[in-house]
Amino acid sequence: MVNFRRYRQYFLCNVFSIVLFYCFAAIFTNQAFMDPKSVNSYISSNVWAPSLFVGIFLVTFIPYSYQQFMKLRKHEYGILMTMGMSEREVLVNMLLEQCVTAGISLLSGLFLGTLAAFVFYFVIQHGIGVTGLRWYFNPASYKWTALLYGLTILFTLVMSVLGFKKTDLIDLIKDKFRGEKNRKSKRGRFISGVVLAAVSVPMMILGYVYANSGLWFVISLIFMFAGSGLIIAQVESLDDFWTKVIPGFREGHFLGISFNRQHAKSQVRISIIAAWLLGFCIFFAGSCVVMYPALTKDAIRNSPYDLEYSQIFSKNQVTDSDIASLLAQNGVSVRTVKQVDYLRNGAFNLLPLSEVNEEFGCNYHIPEGKFLMVFQSDLQDGYKHYFSSPSTVGFDCGRDKMELKSVGSDVRILFNRNPTLADHTLVLNDTDYKTIAAVRTDYSKGIIKLYSFGNWQDSGKGIAAVQKYLLEKNRVDQSIQQRYYRATSRIESYTLAKQSAEFLLFVMLFAEILFCAASNIMIQFKIKAEAEKEQRILFGLYRLGVTAEEMLAMIRHKNIYYYMPQVITGLFIGSFYGYAVNEFYGFGWQAAVYSLIIGSGLTALQFVVVLRYSRRELLGFGFFQ
Repeated sequence: MVNFRRYRQYFLCNVFSIVLFYCFAAIFTNQAFMDPKSVNSYISSNVWAPSLFVGIFLVTFIPYSYQQFMKLRKHEYGILMTMGMSEREVLVNMLLEQCVTAGISLLSGLFLGTLAAFVFYFVIQHGIGVTGLRWYFNPASYKWTALLYGLTILFTLVMSVLGFKKTDLIDLIKDKFRGEKNRKSKRGRFISGVVLAAVSVPMMILGYVYANSGLWFVISLIFMFAGSGLIIAQVESLDDFWTKVIPGFREGHFLGISFNRQHAKSQVRISIIAAWLLGFCIFFAGSCVVMYPALTKDAIRNSPYDLEYSQIFSKNQVTDSDIASLLAQNGVSVRTVKQVDYLRNGAFNLLPLSEVNEEFGCNYHIPEGKFLMVFQSDLQDGYKHYFSSPSTVGFDCGRDKMELKSVGSDVRILFNRNPTLADHTLVLNDTDYKTIAAVRTDYSKGIIKLYSFGNWQDSGKGIAAVQKYLLEKNRVDQSIQQRYYRATSRIESYTLAKQSAEFLLFVMLFAEILFCAASNIMIQFKIKAEAEKEQRILFGLYRLGVTAEEMLAMIRHKNIYYYMPQVITGLFIGSFYGYAVNEFYGFGWQAAVYSLIIGSGLTALQFVVVLRYSRRELLGFGFFQ
């Protein structure tokens, strides 16, 4: 029964890791999801970051869980070797045992991962509205999951065999009962950790936020990782502090203090991993809450007109009255209709000065022989913008060549982004515009149609009807219409941004819940590995007259040190990097506040769970009826 519990714990850890990674592999290997023709890249790009973290988690969590599992098995192998079992037989048995467990875990994980992926897809398709995503049998997702898991198991086995061959027989027998050497807390290391963590803060803020250097971001992470590791490694020194402050503290918690001292070394590694897992959760939780309204506001600002299409290349040749009538049939009232003549080639849109000033309310002054470059960007969107304007632009006017010089540039959103338009926009004096339009050696002439509605929030059906009408009129393949001639609208931009934000929230929520569970599972695995030793100590104390309530206080103290330091560390890491990374986009303090709120709630929840878990742990030893 004892061995069954050990195998079950290790098996569940493997299955949990496989299910977690497969859910994301089923998304990023889905051809429809990663194809911008089916799902906008604005949405699909949000899956890469959590997939990377999930992959890192799998390759670190499985070796750790196997190490804890083997710590319990080494004693049994040592006993078998004293009874005549050879080292070769032990290694063969170890390899066979691991391969069978890994094979069953992989099959079970892929099966459960497939079921979880169904739910994943259902929520994305029906809850979020990403209709271009369909589930299908995708061998690539199974291949990548099996490949990563197989390589992880291979690495784990190699390291385990090498470690086993270096271990003496007597050490195998004693390993189950051996605790780590008691050690004194080293104040110097704790102070060094605080200094490293403190230094990482100005590195991040000055280097990444203000100097815009990704290198400083990496250096800051390294310093913060080292600093948090040193701090967590000396966290048991708090026992000395509480002993000096609270009378009778050591006597009331000596079991917890003993476990903290004996297992501090092995606890450091999982505490650091758990701290960064929780820090990742808190960071992305705060960032996602900030990103949701930011994305939707950006979409509205970047789409000043409720409907826009271009009449060019003999396409979209429809009348304003037809469009207005079609919209009215779908409950959309047209308030104004504007139109602007333009010329375009592969690089530039050319607009006449008079129409730009009249239709867009501008006050540009451009003499003959000059041009003004307009960058259609929103300076308030929180992103860094780099603008480069050519000093001269040449035009082929038959036998003559025309060269216009720049009078500068302006940053202003004149109209929506549209696939029919070129990437760069130049405003020309009317005389120069007419000269180029009369020849049009390498420029095509068109008209931009711009509609404003009285109720754009309810224009979804009307826009869909217009898109269908334009497709029928143009008589081209739907993919061609979508890529080159489709109309753009505010409601579609808003809906896309909303879906992107909702998808990001859902994916991050899914990853964060599992990562929080993973950090607790890692610690619980360690507690289970020490359960037999802990139970022997408790029975000895029970015979000496220590009450169950006193033992509960000891276990609570031990579990608080096992579970809480990483939550508090993760709270600081997540909130700080939430501020620093989002300050780069202008949302630093908002992200930091949300991260603190979410992290504080997680800390309080963790504390309550630890108290309840401690009572259940003692109940499992049979001391409470």
